[in-house]
Amino acid sequence: MQFIKILFWVLLLVATFIFWWTNEARASLDLGAAIVEARVSTFVVGAFLLGFVPTWLLLRGSKWRLLRRIKTLENAARPAAVPTAAPSPTPAPARAPKTVAEPAPAISPVDSEKATGA
Repeated sequence: MQFIKILFWVLLLVATFIFWWTNEARASLDLGAAIVEARVSTFVVGAFLLGFVPTWLLLRGSKWRLLRRIKTLENAARPAAVPTAAPSPTPAPARAPKTVAEPAPAISPVDSEKATGA
């Protein structure tokens, strides 16, 4: 599709150039403060551009505005994502390190008899 658009504009440009080149009749245009003398084809192409360019700019501007509006409406219609179990923002308190108690001294059978009084 892009190729066809480019081909169209190139052919239109070539046709305009051929039209301008082959029409050598001269004319004058009185602007009040100055008189402009040029080829008739120059005036024709100038008049075409004078009508085409503002219309084209208006079309591009409205297309840009409508595309922005469509994107805004699509973003508003998009469902909000449901958050899944999010981690808590505060970290859990750190646990105190376990202290290792010293093992009780082993009591030999001889010492246990002395302690019990037997």
